[in-house]
Amino acid sequence: PDKIITMMYDDVANSTMNPIRGKLYNYPWPTKEEAVDVYADCKIDYRGKDVNPDKFVAVLSGDTSKAGGKVLQSKADDHVFVNFVDHGGVGIIAFPDGMDVLHANKLINTLKAMYTKNMYKQLTFYLETCESGSMFKGLLPENLPVYAVTAANAQESSWGTYCGDQAKVGGVAIGSCLGDLFSVNWMMDTEKNADKQETLEEQYDRVKTLTNKSHVTQFGQVSIFDSEYVSDFQGGGSKFVGAAPTEATAPHTSVVDSRHVKLQHLYSNYVQSGSASDAELLMEEIKARQAVQSLGASIHELAIGSQAGLGEEAPAEISWTSKMLDCHEKAVDAFGASCGWNENRLVLAKKLYQLCDRTAGDVEPILKAFEGACTAKAEPQMEVVV
Repeated sequence: PDKIITMMYDDVANSTMNPIRGKLYNYPWPTKEEAVDVYADCKIDYRGKDVNPDKFVAVLSGDTSKAGGKVLQSKADDHVFVNFVDHGGVGIIAFPDGMDVLHANKLINTLKAMYTKNMYKQLTFYLETCESGSMFKGLLPENLPVYAVTAANAQESSWGTYCGDQAKVGGVAIGSCLGDLFSVNWMMDTEKNADKQETLEEQYDRVKTLTNKSHVTQFGQVSIFDSEYVSDFQGGGSKFVGAAPTEATAPHTSVVDSRHVKLQHLYSNYVQSGSASDAELLMEEIKARQAVQSLGASIHELAIGSQAGLGEEAPAEISWTSKMLDCHEKAVDAFGASCGWNENRLVLAKKLYQLCDRTAGDVEPILKAFEGACTAKAEPQMEVVV
């Protein structure tokens, strides 16, 4: 435990919306007696507003003064494992407090700086966000000993699992997805093979097959890391992470696109209650999503000067050049300052990529578009158990 650093917003276990207050489960256990509370004995090092991009980078970099708490103290011969789960978009991963985001360029530069500072021999990074592949695709230097596995490729959503009717623990309906498809699958696999010499390639192959709603993808020094053992990064010997029983695990029969988990939650609440208050919450979410579409259309028209190509998707393949990366990072930062990121607006990171492509990497028209399109900061986020 002294070598594990946990960052968790910690707003779910004790939420009034959690039907089993003070406990968290990531598997649809049939009975309360066998259910494993994954929140119990969980030592959280950073919570609430301390879970933000700056502190995340500081923790990885071993910068105690900026982190204000426990940081990575690894050496040149160490193996480091990083697991990140949250929302995301093209070229960004999001943090819960105010929906701060970290750009792919800054993440890659952090991993480079860590290696320069002799903070690892090899580093493995598991990333669960929508469009998570865009954080690493074409960005990891060949000589950097990093191996990344993402829940999705650069252009698709990740998925929640054990949702809807499956989201029950001991017969109690939780009201939201119990976990994320990729993360639950790799944790189950680690649990089942804890006492075996399982390689990273073997885990990847199994998890890729099981995660059938998105394309689990490898990046970095794949050929070198494939033969390395999972236990060298995640720890060896028998352990129980509470992902699921080691035998006869429940199939993933109820999964939801991660971008629609909140909408599905509000819709289910309304269907079950039929109340005016739940109907109002559902309509507020629908209107918020429509507002994001309108905002994206406005930015597009102001930046390009016309409606041309408004309905077109971003380029079929995310391809980072130094110019595109610089344009996108500046656009992401400026959007955060002018408009404000929130959960629904993360999809606009793809729009910013598209606009950088249309302007051949010239960010100025995009920045000017924000001035005209963004008149308010991000709307406050409603608390939802996810």
